[in-house]
Amino acid sequence: MVRTSRAIAAGATAAILVGVIAFFGGWVAARSFGTTPLDSFLAGVANAGARQETPADLREQFAVFWQVWDLVDGEFYREVPIDRQKLVYGAVRGMLAALDDEYTTFQEPEVAAQSRESMQGRFEGIGAYLRVEGGEIAIDRPIKGSPATKAGLQPGDLILAVDGESLAPLIAGLDPGAATAKAASKIRGPKGSLVTLDVRRPATGERFELQITRDEVPIITVNAEMLDGGVAYIQITEFKATTTQLLDEALRELAPHRPTSIVLDLRNNPGGFLTTAQEVLGRFYDGVALYEEENGGVVKELRTIAGPSELRLFDQPMVVLINGGSASAAEIVAGALRDARPNTTLLGEKSFGKGSVQNIHQLRDGSSARITIAHWFTPDRSEIHRIGIVPQHQVAPSEDPQYGVPCVAERRPPEGQSSCSDAQLAWGLRVLAGSVPPPASAGLLPGLAPRPSLS
Repeated sequence: MVRTSRAIAAGATAAILVGVIAFFGGWVAARSFGTTPLDSFLAGVANAGARQETPADLREQFAVFWQVWDLVDGEFYREVPIDRQKLVYGAVRGMLAALDDEYTTFQEPEVAAQSRESMQGRFEGIGAYLRVEGGEIAIDRPIKGSPATKAGLQPGDLILAVDGESLAPLIAGLDPGAATAKAASKIRGPKGSLVTLDVRRPATGERFELQITRDEVPIITVNAEMLDGGVAYIQITEFKATTTQLLDEALRELAPHRPTSIVLDLRNNPGGFLTTAQEVLGRFYDGVALYEEENGGVVKELRTIAGPSELRLFDQPMVVLINGGSASAAEIVAGALRDARPNTTLLGEKSFGKGSVQNIHQLRDGSSARITIAHWFTPDRSEIHRIGIVPQHQVAPSEDPQYGVPCVAERRPPEGQSSCSDAQLAWGLRVLAGSVPPPASAGLLPGLAPRPSLS
């Protein structure tokens, strides 16, 4: 009986082996005619470990995801191996896009690192903003006092290659934001290191090489100066980690002049850190800065953050300049000053309308996810999201000579002239001087354009 059982078992084993061999023989033959369902089955077996990592309460919802993943892994035609990391990033983007919120976004490690560095208010590189022009990387503008400025780079210069590597293949097929980020990653580098740029200057047709020593470049987000009539002009270009410190330094320089009125220029300011906005507001008044509405209808009151007492400008008449490029934290500041600070007037054009707050999470591989956590409201509880702030006095931009003003911040007079023209600043100064308000005018700016990348 024992011998018989062993014989039966041996026969069964042989039959199974023959069946397996026949099955795989058939699969190999079928593969000569194309992809078979077994390819997806084998991919599913290979991915079983990853599938088990899915939380038990989500496995039913994720079943379709893993089914498609296995189909792609097993059947998708390719001449080179599939980039699985690219698939994962694409899936993350798709998940966030399904939330239908343009500010809940994902950044891959390279772009995320640049964003983190930039938001700190300083970085190491040559110090120039980049943009895409005609499919090539161009200098948007060099930062004042940076290695790029000292080397003679000019707005409009085209960067053809970095350290002998052509940029054209690297940015081919990328959107402008990704293209400038890719170029910036090649140009940036540690302080003291050298980078060689192959440059073409369209204005002259000249092509030349520049070797530049990288350095730490502070991002100047505050420009301030005294104008005639005791007017303090203060421009804030972004709300970065260093903006409050720069504002305090500017206020210390203005204080001895005892300004009697203020122009706060927030035009084309895309925003930044919420805390920085609260600190900036604390230099101009004390009180509610904004309200945040979170999940479940929870509303939080956020107040201004006070600065040194000697740097407070609470009482002077103020005009705040805004336009279609004023967004996020810039709108928080403009709306709060309008609602909570006496003797404050908004002038310019309707702001962009970004009234949501994002948490930025650094992920395990250096990528980042920006998640909208709340909507905010001005101290008068006015909503801004997708609405914007309409200034009391609407003035379209114009550089007509009748609107002559001092050349403030980085503006320079046109060739052959000694002053600049800026209708919005000109009307702001007239309002502070007691002139009649300007008539409302049309011609508002479009939404935010892509921001240039820093190199």
